[in-house]
Amino acid sequence: MTTHTFTTRDGRTVTVRPIKESDTALLVDLWHHLSDHSRRMRFHTLPKDLPPQEIWRRAAELARLQPCRQAAVIATIRAEDGEHAVGVARLSRTTPDATVAETAVVVRDDFQHVGLGTHLLRTLGDVALAMGITQFEAWVLAENEIVLEIITKFGYPVQMETSRGETHVLLDISQKNTV
Repeated sequence: MTTHTFTTRDGRTVTVRPIKESDTALLVDLWHHLSDHSRRMRFHTLPKDLPPQEIWRRAAELARLQPCRQAAVIATIRAEDGEHAVGVARLSRTTPDATVAETAVVVRDDFQHVGLGTHLLRTLGDVALAMGITQFEAWVLAENEIVLEIITKFGYPVQMETSRGETHVLLDISQKNTV
């Protein structure tokens, strides 16, 4: 995947690139710019007040990838005070040759509803196909209707099953819906 720019529906330009281990501070900054609601929609259950060292530890884990099993893209903006992350999409598969990968996307609250999450997921799909991955798997809170709607309109065959407040999603990224 190469670095590229993306213009949101409201005209803001972001840079989308592969994540790297040195992006830990950007991920910590992103965490601090997510509302409690956005954190819950992405992580489902997390303590409200994580100690700073735990936030840094988890961010470092997310920035450190095993290239044969994992990939992630990060969307950033430039501001007067430096670079800031506004979204991340990641995938992880259980073995280097698995064709199904668990995926997740998070977008900073002030960049939601402008096409960035969809763009990150499409970009990650291209990365996944190059890795031999043909399906994305995700667990989405059943109350996260916006994400579930995006997935159904994404243009790929999808299977969904809801149980105990979570919807299991299986998205076939190897073929585009013709309907």
